[in-house]
Amino acid sequence: MIERILNNPRGEFFFSFLIGLGVAIMLFHRPIKSKKVLAIEPIEFENKVVKADKKCFKYRVEDCSCELT
Repeated sequence: MIERILNNPRGEFFFSFLIGLGVAIMLFHRPIKSKKVLAIEPIEFENKVVKADKKCFKYRVEDCSCELT
């Protein structure tokens, strides 16, 4: 079955396209860089009360030292 598809001109074009696409992706792919950023400013959720699992939590903002990785 695969031999019949490869002998067909459309099949040759299709497989050549797939191989070319794969080579192009391998050559031009760049790793994705991620960056950790707060989605909300600390002022927006300071002293807010949140209910989760039938418990209430109050957020507070503190300064602390930490290492960014």
